[in-house]
Amino acid sequence: MGIFLRTALKAALISALVFAGCASDNSSDSDIDSLTGVSISGNEKVLIGQSATLTAAPKKTGKPEISYSWSLSSDVCASLSAPTGESVELSVRDSASEGDSVKVTVTATWGTVSVKGEKTVTFSTAPKLSLTDKPVGYASITPQTGTGATVTTKTELVNALKNGGLIYVSGTIDVSEGCLPSEAGGTTPQLDAFVAANSDFSTYTAFKTAYAGACSSSTNDKSSGSPESTYGSVMWTLNKAYGNKIKLSPISNTTIIGLDGAVIKGGTFQISGVSNVTIRNLTIQDAYDPFPHHEENDGFNAQWDGICLDGASNIWIDHCTIEDTMKYSKVAISGDAEEKWQTYDGLCDMKGSSKNIVVSYCIFKNHDKTMLIGSGSGDTSGGYITIHHNKFLNCGQRLPMTTYPNMHIYNNSYERDSDAYYSQQASIAARYGAYTIIAENNYFGSGVKYCISQSTSPSGKCYESGNVFTSRSEGSKALSTQDTKPFTPSYEYELDEASDVPTIIEEKAGAGCSVSGI
Repeated sequence: MGIFLRTALKAALISALVFAGCASDNSSDSDIDSLTGVSISGNEKVLIGQSATLTAAPKKTGKPEISYSWSLSSDVCASLSAPTGESVELSVRDSASEGDSVKVTVTATWGTVSVKGEKTVTFSTAPKLSLTDKPVGYASITPQTGTGATVTTKTELVNALKNGGLIYVSGTIDVSEGCLPSEAGGTTPQLDAFVAANSDFSTYTAFKTAYAGACSSSTNDKSSGSPESTYGSVMWTLNKAYGNKIKLSPISNTTIIGLDGAVIKGGTFQISGVSNVTIRNLTIQDAYDPFPHHEENDGFNAQWDGICLDGASNIWIDHCTIEDTMKYSKVAISGDAEEKWQTYDGLCDMKGSSKNIVVSYCIFKNHDKTMLIGSGSGDTSGGYITIHHNKFLNCGQRLPMTTYPNMHIYNNSYERDSDAYYSQQASIAARYGAYTIIAENNYFGSGVKYCISQSTSPSGKCYESGNVFTSRSEGSKALSTQDTKPFTPSYEYELDEASDVPTIIEEKAGAGCSVSGI
């Protein structure tokens, strides 16, 4: 009897303890705060005289309240701003030398737990551009010389483009004149005034709400001559007036070069029916269209591109950074459904038999439909286009997408990071039957699944060689390729190993170069 009682009491005690433990622990392992390590994300190279953002990336579970402390192995040539936050700005002094480096250390602390992370950052000089540079590729360029005109305002830029020749852009020029909102779909007093001056609506928000509400998913306002919606004609009136406001139209024999971190905001370069035009060392941001039109089963679509070539020839776009700084918004259409209010079209599009083009050492960032070459099945007589040493970062598709023959696409880098918000649809892509493509030694990074892809009724010719595919899994979307080149490029060029391309582009691509020969 005693043994039975002791056994029963022991079982009851164990049961009570188990129950008590369950009742007192309602959290999963992922809710328990812990800190096991920290690393530093950000550029491994920073230009002398410039700065870069470094961010602590703690290895943790839960949401522990972490404090940060940053330090440098030497503060002679570099400094840190806000060294107690999660992110810091590393600034490199002009006194630094090419190849110098500094070790950055961050200490992350949670309670009594402290962990350290380190990153070595190397200093480099900006790539140097010269007025006498010539492109590698199909474009035949005669650089414009002389003293040139330096422009700092929209009026000065527009007037200079009418005269052609050599144009230097200095500082930031807002081509929209205050109409560019701070967030997609938003408005400004200047945009409200524009709407009021060109329609019966008093504000942009009133127009947007009315126009979207008058559209259903099947509404087709693609034709400006016969829009289907109630306010389709109003939309096209506003769209065309706004386009006239933001267009920048170079004439033939124009060289445009950015100085001192020059930025063009809210404008669109329309390079139409001209030749011998060069655009170099510019940051081109937010070719924003506040008045997108609705297309049947395709939502609202914008009109204006960062750069649009239309029947142009011998064009060189080099060392530019072309990007969006805003995402997109959504609007309620008829029946309270929501659709994207897409206010961006392309970053660099080509159409209308454009030919003899080089796009080199540019950075294309944070965009969906990035580079369309050939506007449809009938636009196939352009071509002889070279696209090399460009970085496509967080871009969804059309990198490029082409209908043209003689497309040489080599040593480009296709990358995605944690800031990507457009899904990855396609990188190099082709449609219809006239295209001929050589794709050589390109680097397709992590998360880039669709690398050399097919679109509508593809039946042209594509050759690929030496490319690095990190995450390729396009399956039936893959474009058919052949073992021989469908054409021979008419110029000499050197191929970098695809695995080296991201590093080369990190050092050399994009705006921010120094310019000699001024």
